[in-house]
Amino acid sequence: MSDSSVTEREVTLEEAMSFAILFQKNGQLAEAEDVYRRIRRVAPDHPDVLHFSGVLAHQQGRSEEAVGLIRRSLELQPDQADGHSNLGIVFKALGRTDEAIAAYERAIAINPGHANAYNNLGVLLRAQGRVAEAEAAYRTAIRLNPGHIDAY
Repeated sequence: MSDSSVTEREVTLEEAMSFAILFQKNGQLAEAEDVYRRIRRVAPDHPDVLHFSGVLAHQQGRSEEAVGLIRRSLELQPDQADGHSNLGIVFKALGRTDEAIAAYERAIAINPGHANAYNNLGVLLRAQGRVAEAEAAYRTAIRLNPGHIDAY
């Protein structure tokens, strides 16, 4: 097969998102950022690209920008438990504990099976000296996911 037989086609938004997420998971953050930026040019209000762009911004040390992107995603799709949980992670990193707790609680309200949100909530409650509440959160995380090493 020669090169002349290869036809070019446009990449769908879903394909582009898949590429960006794969880059992000593989630690190719600059490549992921480039793809997300291109997607945002054609679909500026796409909740998933905003969410994952926010996660990426946080990974790259731009946590304040991450808050804005994830919040915008949640304005468009408010019932995304993972979005609230990731917002909690960013708030925790910024030292905004009360906002992080509220974000984890919102994630749990949306998805009572969100083991990571329970675990992360437990971490913050324990840090605040709210030991009984922290233990309950950890136990729930373990009940939901017995293999959740961090909760132990």
